[in-house]
This record gives sequence, C-alpha cells and structure tokens, in this order.
Amino acid sequence: MSNHPDIAYRRAALFVDFENIHIGLTTSSAEAGHRFATQPGLWVDWLENSLGPLMIDAEEQPRKLLRRICYLDPARSGKYRVYFTRAGFRVVDCPSLTSMGKNSADIHMVLDILDTLTHPVYYDEFIVLSADADFTPVLQRLREHDRRSAILTANPAAAAMHAACDFAIPDVIFLDEALGLGEPEAEPEAATIKQPDHDSPDDALHTKIQSIVRDLVAESKSPIAMAKAAHEVRKVAGSAVDTTAWAGSGSFGKFVAGIVDEHLQVAIGRSPGWLFDPTRHTPPEVEASAVDVPEVARRINHVVRAPLLPTSAYTCLFDVLAGDARSMAGSGQVAVERAARDICAERGETVSRQAVHFVLVNYSYNGISWTTPEWDANVLASQFADSMLKLAADAQMALTDDEQAEVRQWIQGGQGGAQI
Repeated sequence: MSNHPDIAYRRAALFVDFENIHIGLTTSSAEAGHRFATQPGLWVDWLENSLGPLMIDAEEQPRKLLRRICYLDPARSGKYRVYFTRAGFRVVDCPSLTSMGKNSADIHMVLDILDTLTHPVYYDEFIVLSADADFTPVLQRLREHDRRSAILTANPAAAAMHAACDFAIPDVIFLDEALGLGEPEAEPEAATIKQPDHDSPDDALHTKIQSIVRDLVAESKSPIAMAKAAHEVRKVAGSAVDTTAWAGSGSFGKFVAGIVDEHLQVAIGRSPGWLFDPTRHTPPEVEASAVDVPEVARRINHVVRAPLLPTSAYTCLFDVLAGDARSMAGSGQVAVERAARDICAERGETVSRQAVHFVLVNYSYNGISWTTPEWDANVLASQFADSMLKLAADAQMALTDDEQAEVRQWIQGGQGGAQI
C-alpha cells in the first residue's frame, strides 16, 4: 500500500534484464521468448492488473508501473528495442564488455534501483526480472527500507534471491498467464449461474464469485494460484469485483477465506497463496512436510529449491522423461512439462508441472541434453543429482560424504537411478 493516503494505487518500478530473461524463457518455449521480446505490453498489463498484491491480504489497490527500464545488448537484441519503447520503457544500452559476452546490465540496474529508492516519488514496489543472484544484496536493501519487491527468474542458480524478496513470480505462471501460453479452457458459463433473489447486489455478486471459484478449483488438476483465480473471477464477473471490493470482503484473500466448503481450502504459507481441493490435490505448503524424505533433502529444498518429491515420484519422472516425454521434445518444453505431469499422475505419482519445469531448466542450465537417445532414466537421475549437489556447493552448503550419498539415494533411488 502506498505511504500516501491520497494515492489509490501502488507505485511500482520495473527493471528488466532482457538477455537474462529472454534466454531462459526461450529455453522453455520459443514462443514464450518471442512473446516476451515482441509483446512487452502483454505481460506489463498482466503485472499491473492481474498479478495482485505481493503480500497475502494486502489491500488490492491497482498497480501502476510508473518506471519501466529495460537493459539490453544492442548488438544481440537491438531489434527488440522498438517493442519496448512503444510499451513505455526507457531502454538502456548495455553492450558486451568482454569476449565472453558479459555486459554491464547488472551494475546499471543496481544503480537505477538505488536511485529509485531515493527518488522524490515514493515507490511502493520494485519488480526485478533477472536471474542474477548478484541482486540479492539490493533486494535486502529494499527490505530494510520497507519496500515490497518481486522477482521473476529463469535460472536455478538464483534460489538465494527468493528469500530476499517478498514474492517470487512462479515462472510457469508467467508463461501461462502473462504470456498467454496457458492450456485452453472452456469459457465459464457465467450466464447459467443462478442468482438468488436478494435485495443486496453484493449478496448476488458474492454467490456468483463463490460459484466461479468453486468451478475453477473443481476443474483444475492441481492447486490453483490465488492470483490466477482472482484473474479468472475478474474475467467472468467483470469490474463489479473491484467496485464492490470483492462483494464487501475487502480483498480476494479475505473473500475465499470466508468460503465454507469441504472441497475448497486455502494455503497461504507462501505468496501468492493457493486454492485446492483437499480430496484431490496435494496442498502446496503441506506437500513439503508430508513427503517421506531424509532430513538433508529438506535442507537441499530450502537452499536450492529442489522439488521435495518422494523417491518414487522422481523415479517415475525420470522414466517418463527418458520415454514418452522424449518423443514429444519437438513440441516444445511447455508441452513436455504438461505431458510429463499428466503421465506421472496416470501412473499414480503426483509431480507438479513446476517440478518438471525445475528439472528441465536445470538440465538446460548445465548444458545437459535430456533428449539424448543413449541416456536412460538412470543417467538422467544421476545428472540431476549432480546438478543439485553442485548448486548446494555453490551456495556454500557443506555436506558430508554420507549426506551427499543420502541426496543421491533420494533422487536416484536404491539402484543408482530410475528403473526402465
């Protein structure tokens, strides 16, 4: 919320490390990279109007990205400049300074972030699109000044940044919602929702929103992010949700918290919160504590964000990647992630799309081609375990030989890898 009571919106600043994010998104999906680079207005609109508060139950004021700065290498990405200038960005040229292609985007971004922190205009929120873990200190500085911050990363080495910000935008949510690559869904039948004969319009709207929320959760194969749910409600119910402050509830978080339904629960331990059906879904915040894994696995999860799946789920995932999913590689990573998730579910294992995404991004980041025909599930499991141990070492996480063996046992299984 703005520190100025007369301001009815959040003042936000957006800083985009273009090459850093573009490369990561293109790895996930060529179309995602293309849309990010050529349609910035698309995802800027999502950040302003659909992302929602960076903290649970904060007042749902609109967000305005008053400052928009994009940092790019003119030699590599100059052709995309026009798209960003037309979307209201100030573009800062950051040419390569070394033969390895390193540019000065990070230092330019840090200087501009600190400049914005002391700007005469008070900025409530700072949104940083970069996977460079060097930004961790500046995020900590923002927190010391009581400013909200959010990051979008496309790089597994940036796990340390997550704890330093208020909200890490899930990359699969950014792909699906901000870039419009989500799975096609049937249009909600808003016209068929029965409205009770109440005197108060808010009562009718309250019932309508509840019906929409219940339908969203019922139709979803996995927990649904509250930000996405709120966006879908707005699409169906229209501007009335804002003009009535969510039918008098004040915020979407408070609205769903008041719904009494055995098939609808709210998990708010981690932004942006999740809605789920406890009879069908694994609660996002319960999953980490319920999985039977060694204690060192929980530490690995906390430090490098390795999916906290049971060994049987990892075994299934690597088997799927070495088999059915490999034949779909030509369809793009987004399609592979969804297919792998669904095939694992058919085999009785709960593996979220975010978990599949994490594994595939790690392969890409480490130069591992998981589609290599000669590499079976055992090899893929071993390579992923190697990458997790390397990330842990890079984060200065000291592990004994026995603990490293436990990590391998957890990821690779008792036979040194998944069985085909």
